Amino acid sequence: MNSLVNKISEFPIFPGVYLMKNEGGKIIYVGKAKNIRARVKQYFGKEALARYQIEFLMKRVTDIDYLITGTEKEALLLENSLIKKHKPRYNIFLKDDKSYVSLKINVGHPFPSLTVTRKIKKDGALYFGPYSSADACRQTTEFIYRYFMLRTCSDHEFSNRSRPCLEYQIKRCSAPCVGYVSKEEYQRQIDQVRLFLEGRNDQLLDELKSKMESASETTDFEEAARLRDLMSHISSTLEKQHVVHHGAREQDIVCLYSEGAKGIVALLHVREGSLVDSRAISMDVLDEPSDVMEAFLKQYYLGDVFIPDEILASPLPEDMGALQEILSEKKEKNISIRSPKKGDKKEMIELACRNAESQFGKWVKKNRETDEILSGVKDVLGMAEIPHRIECYDVSHISGKHATASRVVFVEGKADKNLYRHYKMQAPAEPNDYLMMKEVLGRRFKIPLFPPLKKGEDMSTPLPSRSS
Repeated sequence: MNSLVNKISEFPIFPGVYLMKNEGGKIIYVGKAKNIRARVKQYFGKEALARYQIEFLMKRVTDIDYLITGTEKEALLLENSLIKKHKPRYNIFLKDDKSYVSLKINVGHPFPSLTVTRKIKKDGALYFGPYSSADACRQTTEFIYRYFMLRTCSDHEFSNRSRPCLEYQIKRCSAPCVGYVSKEEYQRQIDQVRLFLEGRNDQLLDELKSKMESASETTDFEEAARLRDLMSHISSTLEKQHVVHHGAREQDIVCLYSEGAKGIVALLHVREGSLVDSRAISMDVLDEPSDVMEAFLKQYYLGDVFIPDEILASPLPEDMGALQEILSEKKEKNISIRSPKKGDKKEMIELACRNAESQFGKWVKKNRETDEILSGVKDVLGMAEIPHRIECYDVSHISGKHATASRVVFVEGKADKNLYRHYKMQAPAEPNDYLMMKEVLGRRFKIPLFPPLKKGEDMSTPLPSRSS
């Protein structure tokens, strides 16, 4: 410890990142600072070491390195990059969540289409979301295709079609591919979809009502009925949305609730004053709550997600200037990160915090149930302690052919799908589940499929029976 203190006294006073390593030289924590020397020194102060989380971390640190950057903004970007690259044990690390999906309208095309995407790029397209699940996103797209009649085909199909497809026949597309709708009329359809996705439903309903009345006056009763049904479904959607306030068009409200070394971040998405989606994210809390919130905001919003006009956070990190600058550049518009002390926005933060506390209670209950199950497994199997990792294998074949095996993994009682595996097997001459299981376990644990033969054995020696 003393050698580290001496080393730190020679650290620079410039912005940059610091990398804490264990005795094996592995990076276990990455941080950024305006002043590297001053920030790292804080970890060795009595006040810091009095906190269990910091003491726990510093007992495992045997070396600290640093990288100097030109500005705090550059330090923030480098820190985020290094965390993603090295996945340090004691940093908050948000895995790429496949549930982060958005809708995209490629407005650069004369007849734009609507697609689902997991990446938000600077390509001139319009993005809407994020949606908490692919199912929620799919329901929205189905609604749009059914009632707004946008094309569903790819650009290649669109440019090579000579007659309308089935979607037109079932009245789910206006067939712009063959000129059944003008560019101007199709653009009006796109404008209506934008109003719907942006949450400006009052304006959309007024426009649809006007079009419905015009259709009735021209005796186009089929179109009038379609518009009537669309208005009815939009009104039903509005009834399900919780109006929280009338303010900025795009807001995210983020709150952290923690007890000990565990916490839940509640993230609410508000569009046009209506709460349209929410999610809860569990994480380890090995630092001050404000530092944990800062780490979450950086990792989440520097990823491929939609950036709102305003982010309300509790607790609010001390210095959000660099992050605000980066996010404003990404959005090409000034955004703010703050924590109001009064008014509607304070009530919104309180709503998010109630959600976080409620989700934390559910998380505790679920983990208690998981611990009870693991304890039961320990007792049944006569183990000395609960299993931290469980691997399950199965083999399958069709009369000895097309042999395959699979593995599922549970870590701390939870399925870890990133560790699932599928194996192509060497099909035995005759159906033999035992031999296949021996092969897959041998490959898993890197043991020979056929160990050296003992004296008197040959390749025909049978595998043990199920009872042996």
